[in-house]
Amino acid sequence: MFRYLTLSLLITLLFMGCSTSTDTNDRNFSPCENGTVEGFPCEGVDYYSHLTPQELNGERLNDIWGWTDPQSGREYALVGLTDGVSFVDITNPAEPLVVGKLLESTSQDASAQSPLIANHDDEHGFKEESAWRDLKVFENTMYVVSEQGEHGLQVFDLTRLRSVQNPPEEFREDVLYSRFGNAHNIAINEESGFAYVVGSTTGEICAQQGGLHMVNLGDNPLEPSFAGCHVEPEAGGVIRDGYVHDTQCITYTGPDQRYAGEEICFSSAEQSFLISNVTDKENPATISNTAYPGVQYSHQGWLTDDRQYFFMNDEADELDTGNRTRTYVWDMTDLEQPEWLGFFEHSTLSVDHNLYVSGSTMYQANYTSGLRVIDISNPEPGGLLPVGFFDTTPDDNRAVFAGIWSVYPFFNGDKVIVSDIDNGLFVLRVDR
Repeated sequence: MFRYLTLSLLITLLFMGCSTSTDTNDRNFSPCENGTVEGFPCEGVDYYSHLTPQELNGERLNDIWGWTDPQSGREYALVGLTDGVSFVDITNPAEPLVVGKLLESTSQDASAQSPLIANHDDEHGFKEESAWRDLKVFENTMYVVSEQGEHGLQVFDLTRLRSVQNPPEEFREDVLYSRFGNAHNIAINEESGFAYVVGSTTGEICAQQGGLHMVNLGDNPLEPSFAGCHVEPEAGGVIRDGYVHDTQCITYTGPDQRYAGEEICFSSAEQSFLISNVTDKENPATISNTAYPGVQYSHQGWLTDDRQYFFMNDEADELDTGNRTRTYVWDMTDLEQPEWLGFFEHSTLSVDHNLYVSGSTMYQANYTSGLRVIDISNPEPGGLLPVGFFDTTPDDNRAVFAGIWSVYPFFNGDKVIVSDIDNGLFVLRVDR
């Protein structure tokens, strides 16, 4: 009997050991202890690894996104640089591997720099080709825009990363969609297969307005086609808040049953919160366009999973009014009259930049105060609960455009990746 129990226990232990070793994240992280990890202030956020801009084959970073290869299960950080996109395999988050780099758009090789862009001293104080680059993924394909004058939309087949033999490799885009030049951002509704380019002020169509430039990806992800434009007009055809800085577009399943199943965009439009019905690409319509108290620069936002609330950041309020970092909250029960509920005020002074929601957690990239993790189980302004942070700029907590640019929290498991403008890629662990 004793021999049987011993053998059984041994088999169980061996099985448990094998199961643990196959966990892709294993136990290879440095824990946040006593408020610090690897020299960085933290709380509730652990550290896997870090790559500098130079190790990413760049000079400065901007936006970030992620891709999981459905065939191999390998996970990649897609890291925006001022001159391209770096691909980093983070399947083993403690040992990231730079697989390659997508070079700047081929349109930039043969065209002169736009004088507007070349002489532009941007909001971050940078004087270079373009501080901005944004990227999203649909059907294993990456789409990239930039504020660089003639950039267009780069289309890149991410499955090409499977065949890399000698990393890092240099890549060119598979297709260049050139019906616009510069753009500030891109959003994709993966359910409908449409992309929404925003902030474009040059190009063949939808130019000089900066509203929604709609692109059909669903028919063939490697052959995007123009679908339509939407700019918010005022009576008499005068553009009112026509420039969209960022947007989230979804097939609507929220509480306002009048719009069930419709394709709706929720846009941060500089001085207002713009909601648009883009189901009919030839005849899109404004649902509402709402300002809010103290608005300085409506920057970006994200819906809760149940579509009941919308969280927004204002990129200029900390600078212009001197208040602490604020997260604005909207009740979305009525899309035609969204209700501004107020704001949650953080303990930090930093400018807020990008935020995303996954389940009951909000992940914020707040420049010099770093990654901020917020429990939104109670989504009212007074109910938001900070539960963790990781500060990549411990010596700088001012309200300036430095530090973390963005965060991607949508991998399975506990990985969260953030991009720091001057300090590079951080692969972090948030136990959720």
